[in-house]
Amino acid sequence: MLILGLVLIVVAAALVVLGLFTTGNGDLDDPTATLLGLPVGATTIFVIGLVAGVLLLLGLWLTKWGGKLQAKNMKEKRHLRKLAQSLQEAAPESKDDATN
Repeated sequence: MLILGLVLIVVAAALVVLGLFTTGNGDLDDPTATLLGLPVGATTIFVIGLVAGVLLLLGLWLTKWGGKLQAKNMKEKRHLRKLAQSLQEAAPESKDDATN
């Protein structure tokens, strides 16, 4: 989830950069802009900005959630390693006591 969140943040940033580099024609009668050589209207630019904002928020949320999940898993693994080590240290002593 952490990786997916970062990918969504990068996509949102790319959309914002695309939106910033739209060029208007300066004609008030025909208010179209060009985005990568394609004519787009104000509604299209608004939708691109809206999608970029939603992707950014979703990416930040997934990154936060994935980071918390990863930290929880690492803490659990660390605890299990300590338990396994303590069992390993205790197991040879109990074997010797059982054979005697």
